[in-house]
Amino acid sequence: MEELQNGGKQTRDELQHGLAHGARELTRPSPALAAFLHDLEHPPAHLDPDVLDRGSQAWFIHPGWVHAIALSAGSLVKIYRCPSIAAALTATGSLVNTAGTRLDATGLWVNSALLPGALHPGKPGYIATAHVRLVHARARLAALANGYDPAVHGSPINQADLLRTWLAFTHTSFRAEAMIGYTWTESQLAVLYRYWQHIAHLMGIEPHLVAHLTGPAAAAEADRQLAGRSQSPPAPEADVLTHQTIEAVAETLQAQVRLSAAVGRPLLRALVTRFHAGSPDRSLPARPLQSALAALRPVVGLGYRWQSRPARRAALITENLALTRAYIHSLDAHRPNP
Repeated sequence: MEELQNGGKQTRDELQHGLAHGARELTRPSPALAAFLHDLEHPPAHLDPDVLDRGSQAWFIHPGWVHAIALSAGSLVKIYRCPSIAAALTATGSLVNTAGTRLDATGLWVNSALLPGALHPGKPGYIATAHVRLVHARARLAALANGYDPAVHGSPINQADLLRTWLAFTHTSFRAEAMIGYTWTESQLAVLYRYWQHIAHLMGIEPHLVAHLTGPAAAAEADRQLAGRSQSPPAPEADVLTHQTIEAVAETLQAQVRLSAAVGRPLLRALVTRFHAGSPDRSLPARPLQSALAALRPVVGLGYRWQSRPARRAALITENLALTRAYIHSLDAHRPNP
């Protein structure tokens, strides 16, 4: 980040060229840029390259609106509730961004990274995840310059925080989808976790933290261990961010599945409570609609199993892939230039 800040347009152009074409295509890259690209291009031995082309297909069995709910009311709410992450966001000023902007940025990154083949060097998901890593690096510098206290929370966006984030997008998100009624088989989840380990590498998570996280049981145990660490109560900003997220997702559901915001808001509040009921914090939204959600889950699950039956599955994946590419294109077209 210091090289990018000091090197101007030339260094930024070299970064983009190196991400798209590889470090070997740069004549004389600056030292830190060369080291960054070398790390991205040399994954640890435990990663399985065979999953890159087809390992994310199971993701596209589920419709986009289910992912939107799980990634927002599940993943993002979990991340916002972590005091150390919230403190870093507060110090960088990132909490003042609109919830819709955060939701769009998350959706653009996750969906770009999960397209089949997208994590190969130079492909859009690879580049997008490398930029997430750079955003974290920029946030570290900004937080330390704006009042973040490492004595309280450790280094900003440290390895534990990165692991929490990764688990939020895997364990928490997958579990949230299952609680709605959209499940994967054990073998499908195993492949998805192997795919997400490639994302962990590109995010800069140390290999020993994720190499053993190859399925729901190991991920749940890692999540429990992190929750048991000496963390303060949830950040004061968590409730505000949860409210903003619910508002943004309610608008998304109104656009995608024509569910009115008047129905979507209380439904999402109930889902947030349902997804995070195991938390020791009791400041989450009240528990409306819980009995209705519990009754609906098997009905939704039955409908999903019929829609995703083997004879229909390939066509379903093709349809959802097309919708995802259209969604990415719409977000990319409205993204401001860097």
